[in-house]
Amino acid sequence: MSMRATSPRVSAPNRIRTSPTPKISETVAVCGYGDVPVEKGDAVSLFRAVRSLTKGAAISWVSNLQNSDDLRARMAGLLLEDRVTGGEALQPASERTQNEAVQLAAGTRDPAVYAMALAICDSTGTADAASPCRRLSIQQWTQLDPDNAAPWLLLAGRALANHDSSAEAEAFSHAAAAHRIDSYSDSVFAFAEPELPADVTPLARAYFATEVNGVTMATELSQYTMAGQYCSSEPVKDSSVRQQCDSLAELLVNKGNNLLDLGLGTAIGARVGWSASRLNSLRLEQHALMEMVMQGGVLDSSEPWSCEAVGRADAYTMQRMRLGELGALRELLEHSGESIDAMAEKYTQHIDSIRDAALRQAQESQPPMSR
Repeated sequence: MSMRATSPRVSAPNRIRTSPTPKISETVAVCGYGDVPVEKGDAVSLFRAVRSLTKGAAISWVSNLQNSDDLRARMAGLLLEDRVTGGEALQPASERTQNEAVQLAAGTRDPAVYAMALAICDSTGTADAASPCRRLSIQQWTQLDPDNAAPWLLLAGRALANHDSSAEAEAFSHAAAAHRIDSYSDSVFAFAEPELPADVTPLARAYFATEVNGVTMATELSQYTMAGQYCSSEPVKDSSVRQQCDSLAELLVNKGNNLLDLGLGTAIGARVGWSASRLNSLRLEQHALMEMVMQGGVLDSSEPWSCEAVGRADAYTMQRMRLGELGALRELLEHSGESIDAMAEKYTQHIDSIRDAALRQAQESQPPMSR
């Protein structure tokens, strides 16, 4: 009997399969749901989990908004649809949404409703000739809201984009003479909150407030960009421009609604020659208020969706609806028992520790030969 020799099978190097590195899971406390599994150290994974848990309430909320008798609530529903119920990225408003927003805004004298409609249309980029958004204009907002600097700044920005320096200067002069500055983006949650489902959980309320803040921040940056450009270092050498910018800075610092207002007002104040002592006081306050956010005055960074953190966030949201962002943070600071100077120093230390940790991580991630 003959025997046939067999050679052992050897896998070719290019056929070797490597298994993907398994993702390490951990559990994180989520109010009302106990310990929820997420990817270890992945804040996005946790956020997705909370979005999934609250999606049913979000759909009900948007439905309530779009069927509300209150015009501001209905427009807020259009602004938020597919944003508190959809994916992570903000999507341009659909043509149907644009049509509904324009129809609601066209017959209103309410500047907040009109401003939200413009924000919806702005999410789509430049409207073509057939777009329903062509029926709306920033000029109309200025007519509805002539003493509000926000629409005038947007109008100045539009003139700048069109290389119309005369119209830009005229619009900015109106902004500088205004006695209010409000894009109404800070008020969207207040407009929408009464239509929350009757059985809304504290978790859903806190999550929705976070989502709405994200949506509205994305719609309010143009006015700040325009103010910063018009009042940059070179233009303010002109005495008339410097005077206008000084007035706008005073408005932002004294009557602004949020941290962006305070920060931009302080920056412009420095360019127009405010005293060092005043600028230092404003910067200390800004840093102290930012520390109130960073250290967990709003959401705790270690367990952001625990019942304790959610309760704190919901209480802050109620204060913010009543007082605005600056007013709510100032109230938190006052109740913290800490001075502005002490809290500002903590902010500086906090930023330094974040910077040092990022530098260490970058160094550790480099290959040994490149270190």
